[in-house]
Amino acid sequence: MAELNPQRMAFVSSIGNGYKTVGFFYPSSAPEIKGVVQICHGMAEYLARYEEMIRKFNEAGYHVCGMDMPGHGQTYLLNKDNGYPKGYFGGGKEPWKVLLTDEMGFHEYAVQRFGRDGLKYILYGHSMGSFVVRSIFSTPRYSRRFNGFVFASTMGPNPAVGMGKFLASAGCVFGKKAKNGLLNAIAFGSYNKHISKPRTPCDWLSTIPAEVDKYVEDPMCGFTFTSDGFKTLFGLVGFIQSEEAYALIPDQPCFFTYGEEDPVGNYGEGVRKVIARMKDAGANLKSKSYGPYRHEIQNEPVKEEYFKDLIDFFDSVPLSLS
Repeated sequence: MAELNPQRMAFVSSIGNGYKTVGFFYPSSAPEIKGVVQICHGMAEYLARYEEMIRKFNEAGYHVCGMDMPGHGQTYLLNKDNGYPKGYFGGGKEPWKVLLTDEMGFHEYAVQRFGRDGLKYILYGHSMGSFVVRSIFSTPRYSRRFNGFVFASTMGPNPAVGMGKFLASAGCVFGKKAKNGLLNAIAFGSYNKHISKPRTPCDWLSTIPAEVDKYVEDPMCGFTFTSDGFKTLFGLVGFIQSEEAYALIPDQPCFFTYGEEDPVGNYGEGVRKVIARMKDAGANLKSKSYGPYRHEIQNEPVKEEYFKDLIDFFDSVPLSLS
């Protein structure tokens, strides 16, 4: 299988203080180019983990792009010598909004790179990335820039988000850049509870041991967020489950994808609650459960079916924006 050679760029982040965010462009060489898929990766990982999926999208006629979030991947490596640790989003008052600003700033670079005429733009988010995408979906000045949206392995209603925000803010008082092991244990400590004899703390990610091992052995994956990182995470969650977010749902089509053994989506139940709430709010949506699989559907035995379903959804998204 040929190696992908993404075009890399670094742009000035809205974090300020000289911080730069790293983005990547994966142009398609297919005979017919249909659109651009912008990927928002999940918590404690990075964009290059999606390259198998990116290759499929390229083959189907879609350019792909995405950035490594602050405190992640190449963005972390570029800024670490200036005192910015993994899982840190800049220390601002509302760092989740800064993250959205950077994601949309990178989108404008993608439009400059690929153009807009005759191309549809689709925003795909996995896990924490889906919280980013759902936040953009419910922000009118942002959502109008995209033709379609994918919410992959997202979270259901979380009644503890207020406490999470409080604990994260309290942690920031004692050090925004310090790892918050307490919140990490509270947030993820129970994720393996439905798995008989788990081998690792990360078995909830995939039913395929080799995929779990790749994640566990990767120094750029699975790290503990800083207090500022958890403040960012809970800020996103607080917004996407707010009355305001549901009141601002746009007309563009969206696609929910999830597994029945994913603790992030409360084993399918939480995702279905979000779907029902969005339907009540008038969302133009479709959804699919992939059955007894875990958090990373793209790294499960059903991944080929998953990639095909995503491409079919992309193809179905209309070019014109309402």
